[in-house]
Amino acid sequence: MDHAFGPGRLVFDQLVVHGTAEELLRDWQASREPVSDWLAGAEDADLSAERPSHLGGTRTAGEVMRILIDEQTHHGAEIALLRDLYLRR
Repeated sequence: MDHAFGPGRLVFDQLVVHGTAEELLRDWQASREPVSDWLAGAEDADLSAERPSHLGGTRTAGEVMRILIDEQTHHGAEIALLRDLYLRR
């Protein structure tokens, strides 16, 4: 999100591994702000604009949003599964 809708300076090896859920949630919520701000003012035509990608090169804003939604869904499902398995112990 930092690349497509923020300053584009953050790279994966700079990501902080948090020790608590509270720290993680705070960081995750803050990381969504640039995307939410962009979406609040975006129009349909803005989805075809090229944006920098953490995958290298550029992607359309629509493709970046699809990737973000896919990642959030994927990892959210993993978290839910682990939570359910942990609660069953």
